[in-house]
Amino acid sequence: MKVRKQLFIALLVVMAGIAAAIIIVRMPPQAIQQPQTFEPPAVQTIVVQPQRLQMTVQTRGRVKAQTEIEVITGVSGNITYVAPAFVSGGYFKKGDLLVSIDPAEYDLRVAQAQARVMEAQYQLTREEAEAEQARQEWWQLGEGEPSPLNLRIPQLKEKKAKLAAEKEELKNARLLRQRTEIRAPFNGRVRNKSIGMGQYLNTGDVLGSIYSSDLAEVRFPLNTQELSWINVPEWPSRSAATEGAEVVLSANYRGEMQAWRGRIVRSEGAIDEKTGMVVVVAQVNDPFGLSGNKQDRAAAMLPVGLYVEASIEGRWLEGVYVLPASALLQDDRVAIIDQNNRLYIRQVIIIKKENDRVVLKEGLMPGERVMVAGLLHPVEGMSVTLKESP
Repeated sequence: MKVRKQLFIALLVVMAGIAAAIIIVRMPPQAIQQPQTFEPPAVQTIVVQPQRLQMTVQTRGRVKAQTEIEVITGVSGNITYVAPAFVSGGYFKKGDLLVSIDPAEYDLRVAQAQARVMEAQYQLTREEAEAEQARQEWWQLGEGEPSPLNLRIPQLKEKKAKLAAEKEELKNARLLRQRTEIRAPFNGRVRNKSIGMGQYLNTGDVLGSIYSSDLAEVRFPLNTQELSWINVPEWPSRSAATEGAEVVLSANYRGEMQAWRGRIVRSEGAIDEKTGMVVVVAQVNDPFGLSGNKQDRAAAMLPVGLYVEASIEGRWLEGVYVLPASALLQDDRVAIIDQNNRLYIRQVIIIKKENDRVVLKEGLMPGERVMVAGLLHPVEGMSVTLKESP
């Protein structure tokens, strides 16, 4: 009996489920439909106004000395002196003695040349006396016009020429003697040295290389548009150091960012065929800080070979528009929002692009609203809503 009762209850449950399913299928619940609404996308805008802006050009280059030469001996002989400063990195001043070569042979040449000059001078004086005597004798005893030979004129010219030649030989001997002392032609530093004390040198041997310390130069590549923004002296001269655009150099040196100031002094003129760039040259006075005190020297030092970033001050432009970089769309276009909050795409003319902004020359009107954020793919004529900038 108990089992039958349980089966009966189970059958009732199944039948009740089937009946409920039939009712749901035949009479489904009706969903309440609401009308669809469209919300225009929200965008951020800025109101643009023309402004006066100073252009700057960002570039980079490597520092080099204005003058760098190899020191070459003009005579041969053994080295008898090497200046303590004539080592790699050593400083020297113009006229300092760098290297001496044994002068004994050249002192002898000078003495011999002096003796020959004195001998030639004696021969000329004697010949002048003989010529005068010949002239007097001819006028006393001769008849008619004397010939040049009678007056010893050819002999006199020979003695004068001999004296002139011996004097030039003396000059040459003194010049060779002077070249035994190799002196610095300018203020500077030693890049490298290739000789040692007691070494024998032949004429034309290289002693080392040196470079000037009064001026450093940096070559900067610019495109032709950037070149139009800065002041480059057309005729390089001493006054160019004050006429050219100012340059601020910066680099990480001695573990910290340091800055140096210089000026553009010239353009190299030619346009590179591969890059289409023009090279301008900046100069920095006293790159090693030698004119200041020793405490400031380390901070002021601009070493040759350092790679530097440069910011070149350019001309002032009138009536340009500055926008955030995010406002620029593809193909140099921007999105304008009109008074009815409709979006329109407009072509603009760009003067300069930077990482965080663009500078426009044409394409905008004062007071217009330009989209700067909110849509990645704006569509011409679409409606938008404005939201406040953060």
